Amino acid sequence: MSHKIEIFDKKKLISENLDIKPLIIKACILTLKLEEISKPKLLSINFTDDKEMALLNNKYMGHNETTDVLSFNEISTETQQKYNWPKEETISQEKIGEIIISVPQVRKQCMNDFNHECVKLVVHGLLHILGYDHALKKEELIMFNKTDDILSYIFKKN
Repeated sequence: MSHKIEIFDKKKLISENLDIKPLIIKACILTLKLEEISKPKLLSINFTDDKEMALLNNKYMGHNETTDVLSFNEISTETQQKYNWPKEETISQEKIGEIIISVPQVRKQCMNDFNHECVKLVVHGLLHILGYDHALKKEELIMFNKTDDILSYIFKKN
C-alpha cells in the first residue's frame, strides 16, 4: 500500500492545467519520502476561489481576508461531507490532513509559472501538516530550504 494524494477541483479552476496534478502528486510523495514517512498516508488537496478561502480563513484562522494556502492536520468531518470524501472506515491509509489552495492567489503570485507556484504552495502546506512552521527566523530558514530543495528536484532541468 502506498500514499494516496486526492486532488479536488470542484469549481474547475485548474482544469486547463492538465500537467499540474502529476506534479503535485510527485511533490507530495517526495516530501513524505524525504521526511521518512513510510506508513501509507492519505492527503487531500482542494482548489477553491478567494470567496471560499476568505470564509475558511476567517472561520479557522480568525483572519477576515483571503490567503493563498491553508493546511489542516486531518480531514474534518464537515469537509469530508461537503466534498463527498470517503468515510474513515472505508480508507486504508491514515489521514494526514488536507491542503486548501486559492487558485486566484496562485495566479496573482505565480510570475508566469502557475505550476511552480501551485506546487510550492502544496509543499508549503504539507510541511505545515508535518509540523514545520516559520514563525521564528530559524524555523523559516529550515522550512523554506526544504521547500526550495523539493522544488529544485521537481522542476530540475534535464
